[in-house]
Amino acid sequence: MRILFTIAALFFLANTNLVYSQCREFAKNDCKPLLENYIHDGNYNGIVLNVDEDVELHKAFFKGQKYRLVVCKEDFLPSIHFKLLNSDFEVLYDNKDSGYNNKYDFELEESQTIIISMKFMTENKVYDKSMNGCVVVLFGLEMK
Repeated sequence: MRILFTIAALFFLANTNLVYSQCREFAKNDCKPLLENYIHDGNYNGIVLNVDEDVELHKAFFKGQKYRLVVCKEDFLPSIHFKLLNSDFEVLYDNKDSGYNNKYDFELEESQTIIISMKFMTENKVYDKSMNGCVVVLFGLEMK
């Protein structure tokens, strides 16, 4: 019984590392080029997300710095609706207003923590609730 449990645990860890590795490669190869002339901040924010899940990412941004936010997903997944919110949950940007664009350039008037809220756009189509795939959020800095 102990051997069976050990084998199952090793299988789970191997699959988890494989999925994480595949998502990381996707971020490097497919998403990072979308930063274009912005310098990647070095942080990888990727997750294997199910179609029926919502996710939030909290990140500090600094006054006077120009940023590019890229939200990237595997091609077979539905579009992603994302919003930038301040700490009072006021919407600073909603990609719905720009045709669900996957990148956004911005500069803040004051340093603050921003919440990036994301969910898949599934209203108009029926998707298998168990479908999942890699979603990556990258941040770039404009160098002056």
